[in-house]
Amino acid sequence: MPDNAQRMLKQTDFSAEEKLLQDIRNGLTSDRLEFSHDELSLLFDPKISQVYVTLFQPPLKPIRWGSRRNTLNATLRRIVDKLKANPRYCEFSIQDPDKCRILFEMVVSETPCPLRSLTSSRFCETRFEPGITGIKYKYHDVLRYFMPTDAVLHSVMTISQLLRHLAKTTGIAKKSRKFSVREKLMKSEPIESSLIETIAFISTKENKALPLYRGYPFTNAVLSQDKILESTLRSVDWLVENMNSDGSFLYFYDAHRDSKVDFDHPNMRNPLYNNILRHCGGTITLLRAYELTGLNRYIEAARHSNNYLFSTLREHLWNGEYACYPFDNKKSKLGGAGIALVALMHFYHHTADKTYRKTIDGLVRHILSRVEPDGEMLGYYIHPLYNQGKPILAPPEEIKKKLFSFYYPGEALLGLALYYHWMDQIDENLKVQIREKSEQALDFLVDIRPIKYKDLFLSLPADAWLMQAIEEWIKVPGLKKQSYIDFVLNDAKAMISHSYHYENSPYLDYIGGFYYNYGDHVYQDGSRCEGLAAAYSLAVYLQDEETSQLIMDQMLRSAQGLMYTQNTPDSTYGHLYPEKSLYAFRFKLTRQWVRVDSVQHTACFFARLLKFMKRPPTDTKSNSQ
Repeated sequence: MPDNAQRMLKQTDFSAEEKLLQDIRNGLTSDRLEFSHDELSLLFDPKISQVYVTLFQPPLKPIRWGSRRNTLNATLRRIVDKLKANPRYCEFSIQDPDKCRILFEMVVSETPCPLRSLTSSRFCETRFEPGITGIKYKYHDVLRYFMPTDAVLHSVMTISQLLRHLAKTTGIAKKSRKFSVREKLMKSEPIESSLIETIAFISTKENKALPLYRGYPFTNAVLSQDKILESTLRSVDWLVENMNSDGSFLYFYDAHRDSKVDFDHPNMRNPLYNNILRHCGGTITLLRAYELTGLNRYIEAARHSNNYLFSTLREHLWNGEYACYPFDNKKSKLGGAGIALVALMHFYHHTADKTYRKTIDGLVRHILSRVEPDGEMLGYYIHPLYNQGKPILAPPEEIKKKLFSFYYPGEALLGLALYYHWMDQIDENLKVQIREKSEQALDFLVDIRPIKYKDLFLSLPADAWLMQAIEEWIKVPGLKKQSYIDFVLNDAKAMISHSYHYENSPYLDYIGGFYYNYGDHVYQDGSRCEGLAAAYSLAVYLQDEETSQLIMDQMLRSAQGLMYTQNTPDSTYGHLYPEKSLYAFRFKLTRQWVRVDSVQHTACFFARLLKFMKRPPTDTKSNSQ
């Protein structure tokens, strides 16, 4: 990070930056073109210090101009004159800081680097880090800049996305409609390029100045319980506010394009793509908010969301008794039945409402029907590409592998565990079957699956649902098996070993996030954090203070990292309609995508973390010494 940027992040007084932004605003609204910057910690270098000033005022498209003259004053005069000459300048209420925000960004370092040499898998001098590094590039004698904040404004995260964007600005995109060809041309055409880094700050609605890190307002404030609670409830409220009349949630929103069309399903527009697993995850999130607040509106929203779940249910018989399953997108997934059961059990746990009892029992029987004699749980009951779309019963091994899922068995077993613990008046025969088949499944998942499907396992564990299921099942007499415990705690330790810490992260907002290979772009992942929460709860249950503290330290780091992915009033300056994405959690640091599960997992993790942070110390012998 450039020294200027480091100094800015350590600053506490930004009055000089506020004065400069006010001078720019005054210059835009009057004939006064004097700029105060002597007190700024800006080392303007006329050889490299390109400056851009951008005006934002939703729902208008921003306007900006960049320049570099011999002095900063001359540079700013040029920029102000050009902005005032923009034909859309009159659309902006520049005199009103509440409406129009001003971004100042200046290049402070430049390193020659051909586009073909860019990498994103290693921390090295040719790394493209979205939001931290930008590109200076010249093509056919036309000099252009992709400033670091452009990664946020244009929702760019990868080198491929960067090259596609640059192909449009250079006109190279006209040579081919294929993205892959455009990327190759960008690397092969005679383009001079350099990696650049900048410092940037933006005006607030209160006419203050905020320093930007990776294009977002940076805060290193202490992660307090109040802050976590506020972020959690605001994100859950986003789910509630974006529920549809049929009880479904807004599945996906791209704040950059103002589009609800899911990127994975671009042809599904009427109706828009949805997913029953993520829908039920949204319902669980509402109920986590109820746990924190006791507010009935979250219960009522969950009841409303259950209507959508019920619209997807189909029925069948298992051993002559009623069973049911969600059928969604022409598929019936084990995980769909599992998370539906988890959601309904959370609802029952808080309300004791027996309205859904028949459905709950039906989901339990369906899940039990998917456990093979050796304990393997079949991932799909119906899949349009197998068995002509009819129920898949006793499939051969090659089909089992094609329908393999890490997540579905854990989701199903968590649902069964909650039913076993929370449901009243369970038929004794059914209860015995649940315990026996769950134990068979757990033995398979913990002891056999890692061998049978060894080639499908990666270095960074992802089975947080199974970690949560085991957290519940080990409380059942006879199921407190060391192999189950080892699975959860070892996966937690593997996650911690594959995470960015203060000592190994070159970027402040990487800390607490995960990687498969060191150097990967960070995964700020609420789902894996839910697995850590389960491991922490298990360690506390076992009175293993050393392990529980190790996991708590990681959860706090991860919580801080996840905070950088929440859309706030200050961070959504580039969104055309900030109110549509406000307080939701993004997928990635610079990608402007939010989805029901990016909110769900983070909010549920935060809800559990809040409870843990209030936990009194365990009264063990080691603590008393």
